[in-house]
This record gives sequence, C-alpha cells and structure tokens, in this order.
Amino acid sequence: MPLLPNEVKTENIANGAVTTPKIADEAVTTAKIKNSAVTSEKLATGAITGSKIADNAVTGSKIRDNTVRTEKIASGAVTTAKIGEAQVTGSRLQDRAVTSEKIARNAVTTEKIADRAVTPAKLSFTPPSVARPITPPVSTDEIADGAVTPEKLSFVPVARPLVPPIATDEIADGAVTPEKLSFIPGGAVRPLVPPIATNEIADNAVETAKIADLNVTAGKLAAGAVTGPKLGYKVAGVVVLQGQYNGDSVADPDLVNGQILGFYPTNQRSGEIQIIALNIFGSVRVTLLAPALYDSRFSVVVLRQ
Repeated sequence: MPLLPNEVKTENIANGAVTTPKIADEAVTTAKIKNSAVTSEKLATGAITGSKIADNAVTGSKIRDNTVRTEKIASGAVTTAKIGEAQVTGSRLQDRAVTSEKIARNAVTTEKIADRAVTPAKLSFTPPSVARPITPPVSTDEIADGAVTPEKLSFVPVARPLVPPIATDEIADGAVTPEKLSFIPGGAVRPLVPPIATNEIADNAVETAKIADLNVTAGKLAAGAVTGPKLGYKVAGVVVLQGQYNGDSVADPDLVNGQILGFYPTNQRSGEIQIIALNIFGSVRVTLLAPALYDSRFSVVVLRQ
C-alpha cells in the first residue's frame, strides 16, 4: 500500500537508514548541519573561496611561512611600523631615493663623503678667499688634526706681530711644546729670540713659581705695595686704664707663637713699663711698674710665626 505524504515520521526511520542515495541534492541546508560537524576532511579541495572567509578571520598563525608574495600585498600596506629595525638595506633603496629631507641633521659624517666630492660649489664661502668674517665660520671641530699646514695660513707663523693675533683661548692645553718655541724654555739663554712682549703675557699669568729668587728688586715694587702683612708683622693695640697696672690686646690667632719686636706709645705715657708679654692665645699684655695716672695707649709690634 502506498504511503501518504508526510506519513513517514522521524520515529518511523531506523538509525542509519537514511544513506547518501536517499538524500536529494541540496536537501541538507545550513540549519541541518550540526555545529562543528564539518571537519577538514569534509571539505573539498578549493571549496573555501575568498567569499567564504570572514573579514579578519585569517590570523598570522594560519598563514604558512613565505606564502605572502609581492602580488598579495596591497599598495601602501607596508607602513613604517611593519618594517623591522635595520631591515631596509642599501640594496632595497632605489637610486636617488634618499633625498635631502630624508637625511637627519649631522648624519653625513666625514667617512660618508667621497674623496674630492666637496667642490667649491658645495661651500657657502670661497675657500681661497681671505675675506673675514667667513660665513658660516669654520669651527675648530670641523678642521681635521694636522690639516692646517703653513701653506693654509695667511701669515708667516714666526712673523711678529701675528696677523690676526692668536688669542690664548685658541691654543689647546698642552699644545705649545718645546719644539713649537724659537728658544729653549728650560735654558738660561738670554735674550729670548724673539723676545716676549708685555702684551703677549696674559693678566695674572706670572705666578710666584715663575719668578726667580732675588729678582723682585725695589724698582719692581709699586708705591705702598709692601704693607705690614707683607713684612710678616702685625701691630697690636693695648690700653692700660687709669689706676691699672696692665692692659691686654684682643686675642689674634695670627700672633700665636710670634715674637715681640718692640713698642711705641700712641698717647702721653704715664709710668714705666715693667714687661710686655705675648700669651698662648695671641694676646699682648703690657704691665707697668706703677698704676697708670691716666689711660695709656701702646702699639706693640709682633713678628708673626
């Protein structure tokens, strides 16, 4: 007896009874496929086309090494962040691709410049010219060691006066060696040839160690230049008050262990002096034979230790 439409229900179908020949073409829809049921082996070769892959679904781990060829990369897709450090080598650059704006300030060092590549046209001044000032000026660190030969100077180095004169701050420390001098500095040869003029010696350049013993004569001393401290003595003022036998000066550390050279009264003296003594604190005491009739002032000269 033939079956009526929709007569066969799920419970009427035995497990495994619906084989491939029993399923009509395109009868299995998306809703009929259980999640995660389509495994790799169920997919036909070439079945997954571009339209079947969701946007951003292909991650880095899904791409085989060396698979992304040049034609797969969109124009402008390789940005700076995509390029590894130090990965752009010289062979990757097109000729004339590095323009002026691509070169960092101070990036072109001496070794990067080919020999004889700096022509006069590249300079902002005419090298043979002796015009001053040079624009921009050539600084010391732009001149190679040993590059300034006598032929490069606009004057004869041993001529006097030098034109332009060489200032002290233009000479490097330790640069003036004995070989650079026209006389022997350690010798006793006199006069120096050529002689050193006064204006060639910097202010305060002649230190004590540079002056030979017994060479500062009276004519070398300015009026009033030799003061008490220069002679090694100090004067201590002492007051003996009226009715007192003695008086003391203010303690002075400079006078400790000094030697009394003498004294002189600075007003009318009353009474005879018995003794003048210097104590361990640098204070001078004047003692009279009898009490002072009035305030008596003394100046005591002490040789400092």
